[in-house]
Amino acid sequence: MLFILFSISVESQVIYGNDGIDFSFSYRGDFWQDGTNEKFYYLDNFNIDLGLDLESLAGWKSTSFFAGVLGNNGKDPNELIGSVQGIDNIAAYNTWKLYQLYIEQKFAEDKFAVLAGLLDLNSEFDTREYSSVFINPSHGIGAEYALTGYNGPSIFPTTSLAFRVLYNYNASWNIRLAVFDGVSGDPENPKGTQIKIGKNDGALVASEITYQSSEEEKYFKYSVGGWLYTSEFPDIETGEMRKGNMGLYLSAEKQLYNEADAQGLGGFVRLGLADSKTNLVNAYYGAGLNYKGVIPGREEDVLGIAAAITHNNKKYVDIMKADDVTIAANEVIMELTYKMSFFERILIQPDLQYAINPVEGDQGKNYLVVGVRLGLVL
Repeated sequence: MLFILFSISVESQVIYGNDGIDFSFSYRGDFWQDGTNEKFYYLDNFNIDLGLDLESLAGWKSTSFFAGVLGNNGKDPNELIGSVQGIDNIAAYNTWKLYQLYIEQKFAEDKFAVLAGLLDLNSEFDTREYSSVFINPSHGIGAEYALTGYNGPSIFPTTSLAFRVLYNYNASWNIRLAVFDGVSGDPENPKGTQIKIGKNDGALVASEITYQSSEEEKYFKYSVGGWLYTSEFPDIETGEMRKGNMGLYLSAEKQLYNEADAQGLGGFVRLGLADSKTNLVNAYYGAGLNYKGVIPGREEDVLGIAAAITHNNKKYVDIMKADDVTIAANEVIMELTYKMSFFERILIQPDLQYAINPVEGDQGKNYLVVGVRLGLVL
């Protein structure tokens, strides 16, 4: 079955920076309609961020403060498809909340830094420049990582308290380690900001080592990351509680062909593995290419193509098969996108996604998602 969705997104942003104060406001609205014109979906996303350089403002050497407010409204269009990965990276619960709130102190000429507060794990871990243009959520953080825990890790749209340590060995090598509350927010109450530390929450320990270029025109970034929950989770087969929910990911991106002013071809690959005893998705594979300035005279445009593939846990697949529910071994989402910039303020991004074997959709049916993202920066 071929199913078509159409979307239009409107985005605006206001940025203010002066004397140690950085303020930004952004709005994005997505409009979706199915191919039969029977259902209409709308969702929006607000971000209000404030960054303070406390050394400039208060004389606190090498200290900074950040606060971010998140607002979301509307319905998730993935309800029409049933992909375990989702299709829209701004889909969230309808609520306003304090999203991030932390203070960071740097030492030893910025080689060493500690951070404490509410932190989005994906703002520092499992990030890639070349995958950021894509709209599917799996190209932000791998699906095998995003789908772990009792309420997901500390990522959009729900964060948790964290303590992070960063060590910059030199301009190319760094290592970071963070400890998060094992349950983000309150699973029983997704509205607003919920900071609830239960006695059985445990912790999520995240780590990453990164080696990257120090020159933009020869850009590359290679990362190895791992994560571990200290609490117990039910075994998929027996239902018994067990420890050992952990995972590992490898991420690489590189500029493959260089033109002037950071234009050219770039690519990325990512592989992630998760504990097969407790997770529905126990492996994820992602890869993509994008070309900046592919059309002469359109130096800021970006053309991208990517694939996001989940491997569904065979134990779960077999259990569902025993209940006469057939689930394919893999869910695949292909994405083609083209982000255009006009007058440095207007963005237009046609996007096409083709979902094969969505886990929570009608089995045996594939879906085509066609969208256009419109942006306005003020």
